Amino acid sequence: MRGRRADGGRPNLSFRAVAREVLSVYRRHWRFLIPAAIVILLPQAIVDGFLDGLEIDGVHSVGDVVTLAVIPLTVAVGLLGEALYAGLAAATVVEWRAGHSIPRLGVLIASLPMGRLIADDLILAFGTALGLLLIVIPAVVFLTYFGIAPAVLKLEHLGIRESFRRSFELVRSQFWRVATIIVTLTILTELAMQGVTYPFHGGGHGLITVIDLVVEGALEPFQGLATVVVALLLIERRGELPDPEDLALARST
Repeated sequence: MRGRRADGGRPNLSFRAVAREVLSVYRRHWRFLIPAAIVILLPQAIVDGFLDGLEIDGVHSVGDVVTLAVIPLTVAVGLLGEALYAGLAAATVVEWRAGHSIPRLGVLIASLPMGRLIADDLILAFGTALGLLLIVIPAVVFLTYFGIAPAVLKLEHLGIRESFRRSFELVRSQFWRVATIIVTLTILTELAMQGVTYPFHGGGHGLITVIDLVVEGALEPFQGLATVVVALLLIERRGELPDPEDLALARST
């Protein structure tokens, strides 16, 4: 269930080790992960569909006001979805490592520290956007150091500031390995997304939206699970990971 050991018994942090565990969790729980991803992504797809093609050239009517009001809603819905799925992915990996079945969705959602997860994702979104404005490299550096903060927040029951500090601390000595895993996973996921959806781009807008939603729902778990697995392996390399059973029992904290 774990990556091969290296360096005196410490787990091996590599793309292969992460991919092996992610695929194992995905195969075991895809019936939960894919529908959950689609349900979480659906509100975002609806809002995006509403905004697609809209242009505002000043505020001249009630419709323009409504459209402007929906834009922050799009951001809020996206952040809520990302936070929720980050928590669900963490819970799924923890339960898998402990050999448990996945609890009901309502039970998992109730156990998530949603306020802190949303705050972490908001900071990540802002930092990544700022990094992209400064050309791509700063965004990659920011995501490498702090991308596992939401997973660490859930796994170790930390506050917002503490989760970012802990993420930096865990990644610091493994920066290039973590960066390689993140970049490789992002490229492979994007290529898979484009490869599957490209043949349908000549169809109607509604068909494309549905296809994109289903494909993204099938691929989103890979990124969510990989983030959690990387966090767990980094914690484990330091000898600070609790027993899987204890980690699972503490999920509601």
